[in-house]
Amino acid sequence: MVMQTEKGLTFHILGDGPEAVMCHASLGLGRFLFHRVAPRWASRYTVVTWDPRGIGDNRSMAPSMEGLVEDARDILVMVDRPTHLVGVSLGSFIMARVAAEGDPRIATVALVSTTLGFRDGLKISAQKSEEIFAVGMAEYARRYAKAVLTEFCSAEVSQNLYEEMADVAPGAYIETMKLTYQADNGPIFAEVSQPTLVVVGTLDDRTPPAEAELAARVLPNSWLAVVPRAGHLIPLDQPTRLDEILQEFWQS
Repeated sequence: MVMQTEKGLTFHILGDGPEAVMCHASLGLGRFLFHRVAPRWASRYTVVTWDPRGIGDNRSMAPSMEGLVEDARDILVMVDRPTHLVGVSLGSFIMARVAAEGDPRIATVALVSTTLGFRDGLKISAQKSEEIFAVGMAEYARRYAKAVLTEFCSAEVSQNLYEEMADVAPGAYIETMKLTYQADNGPIFAEVSQPTLVVVGTLDDRTPPAEAELAARVLPNSWLAVVPRAGHLIPLDQPTRLDEILQEFWQS
């Protein structure tokens, strides 16, 4: 089922379970990030995925932190049932901000590949912006797919990741990247009262296990799960293990 919020954001619903799972993707990616796990969850839950502002279905909408949070909040209200929030990387920043508002519909929160913030974030985003301007979005996407996925991810998924990211407008990617690298998540995480699972891959060199441990310490009601043989994009590297971890968390 395809639906839209009042502000025109398109989102997709799979399954019709009494509880919902809302999935927010990472920087430069949309609902594709969850294509290996969403069908597994849809047999029991109402699974909600969408392309964030500047991506895919919603490429015409300008990205901003306020807008991304507002979109997730609007979808939560429209779904209107007990909901498990799942966010990956930038998505974890967004879902934490929604959870911190204390909506009673939020049952649990899963922050995958997360961090309290990036040291030298301004410098990092400036360097990456220069790289995009120098080589173009397609080449940048090729390099990203090669760097971020592990050897445990199939060649087909790697190619799909490249194609998804190569299709993103450079301006939208750069604006969203600035939001990612300049976010200060510590004060937000401290306000998330719902049961929260922090998930990190052992091979993640962008938000490594040490960063996940710091985040878990700040979150008031949290647990930490470490996934072997997974990098930054766990839903693509190790979908089966992520599915097992999250379903156990939701049913506990």
